[in-house]
Amino acid sequence: MSNKQKNKSWFSIFHPEKFHLILYYSITSFIVIGIVSFVVGEVFSRIEKSDLLERSEKYAGYIVNHINLEMYDEFFGPAMNEYGYINLKNNRDQFKCLEKIVKSNIDDFNLKKVYLFDMNGQIIYSNISGQIGYVVERGRNSHLDSALNGVPTSELQDAGKLDSKGELVENSLLESYYPVYEYSEGVANREKQTGVIEIYQNMKELDIQIASAHKKAVIITGSSMGLLFLILLLIIKKGSNVIRLKTDQLVEARDNMEEKVEERAQEIKQAYERLQETQKRLSRSEKLAGIGTLASGVAHEINNPLASVASCAEGLLNRMDSVDFKSKDDEEVFPDYLKTIYDETYRCKAIISKLLDFSRRQVPVFGEVDMNALVANVVKLVGRQKELEKLSIELNYSSESVIIYGDVNQLQQVFLNMILNAIDATADNGKIKITTKGVDSNAQIIFKDTGCGIAPDNQDKIFEPFFTTKSPGKGTGLGLSICYGIIEEHKGKISVSSNGIGKGSAFTISLPVYVKRV
Repeated sequence: MSNKQKNKSWFSIFHPEKFHLILYYSITSFIVIGIVSFVVGEVFSRIEKSDLLERSEKYAGYIVNHINLEMYDEFFGPAMNEYGYINLKNNRDQFKCLEKIVKSNIDDFNLKKVYLFDMNGQIIYSNISGQIGYVVERGRNSHLDSALNGVPTSELQDAGKLDSKGELVENSLLESYYPVYEYSEGVANREKQTGVIEIYQNMKELDIQIASAHKKAVIITGSSMGLLFLILLLIIKKGSNVIRLKTDQLVEARDNMEEKVEERAQEIKQAYERLQETQKRLSRSEKLAGIGTLASGVAHEINNPLASVASCAEGLLNRMDSVDFKSKDDEEVFPDYLKTIYDETYRCKAIISKLLDFSRRQVPVFGEVDMNALVANVVKLVGRQKELEKLSIELNYSSESVIIYGDVNQLQQVFLNMILNAIDATADNGKIKITTKGVDSNAQIIFKDTGCGIAPDNQDKIFEPFFTTKSPGKGTGLGLSICYGIIEEHKGKISVSSNGIGKGSAFTISLPVYVKRV
């Protein structure tokens, strides 16, 4: 399918007869509601997530300050006074004291992990004992580097991923890095940074709140737009009914107009065909009338001299026995010449007789005619033709008797001419098929042969006077013209069909079936 055809089929849905406003509005509205609800839900969840993270980061700052103060008040200060140094790795008492402080804050503030770094990036404490002593080099962790420079940072770690220490995160965690300062009498000395504390807040509640915010946004948006959809649907339904009514009226008017145009076109076509047929009949009638007048005069002028020639030739033939020929050759040739003169003269008289029959306008005597019986009589009449010894005639009569109304003598002349023409056109071992049948209110007689056929160019001329496809000397071209005139007088039609030279011909005669009047 071409692009043009695809575009045409695509835009056909907007055709007035195929455009369902409510259906398309509903589909479009559901799609828009779904998209808008999803987008609004995502926007609100991101806003909620941003607000929660901001609050969590502030909360983390509060936790770190609290832990930082407690560590100095309860651990670093007393440890330095007692031991003069801090060595968590080797001094178990110091480690247990710090661990007690950290664990109490973990439980209080819902912390998952806590790391304490010195200024060299070494982990000096962790609630995960295997991490103590691990050194994070500068440049490997940007958040740690930032906190070592006095700038706190945070990052949300999603569940199912690895954190900065390579540990798998089971639940969402907020990883925060904050500087650790010295405290003096409860006041932090911002000029004296001693390290960095890293805490992991459990953000499971964050995910729940974000999902809840997303759900609420989708429900509120979907409900609002759904209500708007219903209100607009009622309005559009009213408009759709009006549009549908007007569309139906337009479609009905268009169909009526198309139907009327089609009827007028059919009437014009039929009138044109009748006009052409009338012109053909008029032209043929004019030709027949002119030829008939000419033939009548010429026939009478020629017929008498031909009769004299024929009588003389016949008389000479009768005197052949008393003629004394000078040579043997004259005795053999002279009778042949006389016989040729005699035969050709009578052939000319036969042609003249046809011309006279053609010129005479005989008034037909109409009556009831059994079509099957008439065809059978004509076939029996030609049964003595010598040519039929090498041909076969197949008769396919109608199972029911078909009665037509016509002149039996003229119809017999037509059927006889059809059969004789078929015999002349069919070669040895050929076949002639005669079929009779009733078609609606007409009777049809079909004469079909396997003979020489008719060229397509000649099929329109075959019924014209003096037009013949027979070889010179074998036809006058008047037989089919006479048949055409007789069938016309009987209110019937005669037509010919052929697939071409050498492919046989079929002549179909259609006559009205006799209807007995009460």
